[in-house]
Amino acid sequence: MIRKIAQLPQQQQILVAVLAAGALFAVWYYVVQPMGGRVEELEADIKELTVKVEKGQEIEAQLPQFQQEVQELEQRLAQRKQALPDQKETAEIVRRVEELAVESNLDIRSFTPQATVNKDFYEDWPIRISLQGNYNNLGLFFEKVAQFERIINVDDIQIRALTNTTGRDRTISATCTATTFVFLEEEKEAG
Repeated sequence: MIRKIAQLPQQQQILVAVLAAGALFAVWYYVVQPMGGRVEELEADIKELTVKVEKGQEIEAQLPQFQQEVQELEQRLAQRKQALPDQKETAEIVRRVEELAVESNLDIRSFTPQATVNKDFYEDWPIRISLQGNYNNLGLFFEKVAQFERIINVDDIQIRALTNTTGRDRTISATCTATTFVFLEEEKEAG
């Protein structure tokens, strides 16, 4: 083919060269150049995906640590669930608080469960208690309540001196609200 072009007159050779250059330019402009832009886009996508893969691999490397943390949190949750009785155990809690008062040498004047207050996953179960005894026995009662295996908060404490006392056994009258908490997860899951 090159021999045939070399045998053509010079003007036709120039025309063939110009047409060949134009065809090469057209191929470069319409085919090669758009492919170069697409290649750059693909390379940018590859870099972005590579960064995401590296982040995923870093997270995957931390998976055993996350699983260990989840297991520890589940164990802590199980322990804390034990500190919140379910509805069936509330009578036992009431009985045990009464026993703590008797063990502390306090006379129970009244023991009145109050209306429950619903929260997100538990409910407050307050009990209004009226006691008579002395300061040491009252302190002993509060100490025993603080060491109880269930969570019990004591608040709204009112202490009055008794005027008609004989001896040191009954020198004060105290009222307080002991609040325990009832776990409601099973009820929420059922609903």
